[in-house]
Amino acid sequence: MIDFDEELMKMETPDDIKTMKHWMFKEQVRIQAKQEELEALNRDLHSLKRALERERIALDVKAKTLKKRYDDNEIFIAKKKKIIEDAYQQLTLDRKALECERLNFEHEKGKYKRQKMAGMRNNSHSFESGAYDGTCFFRGVDNDMELRKRYKELLKIFHPDNKCGDTKTFLLIQTEYESLRRKYYEM
Repeated sequence: MIDFDEELMKMETPDDIKTMKHWMFKEQVRIQAKQEELEALNRDLHSLKRALERERIALDVKAKTLKKRYDDNEIFIAKKKKIIEDAYQQLTLDRKALECERLNFEHEKGKYKRQKMAGMRNNSHSFESGAYDGTCFFRGVDNDMELRKRYKELLKIFHPDNKCGDTKTFLLIQTEYESLRRKYYEM
């Protein structure tokens, strides 16, 4: 580092002093230019810092929004999964109930065939004359609502227009339904 006071004292001629003053002026101008340059750079850095801060805040908001959407989707997926699992369990229960119903139907069908065969062997009773007891299709029905519901279910199965439909069975269902319906309306 240069001590200017000392240097000025060493100067002997006015030209040396003038040269030194000129040099000091140039140095002061250079320092001032550097200072202005540094201040401009400082302002640029501060504006860049503010811009980066705004971008960081925007990214934080976007990240929070995405996280919330992700969490909402996870909840939605979990609910869907639960609904599907419940539906699968219900389907399994329905399948078991349908299998039981099918076995009961097969049993009733076998019973019907045995009665018909017994009637043919004895030749004294035919199916139409009394082997059918009239309570086969609506067994367990206690009221008018259950009667109508069972009737509709049986029509879906045994209607002659269906693939598995049977006219004789359909007529038997009709007869039994009409007699039970009259019974419930008379009450």
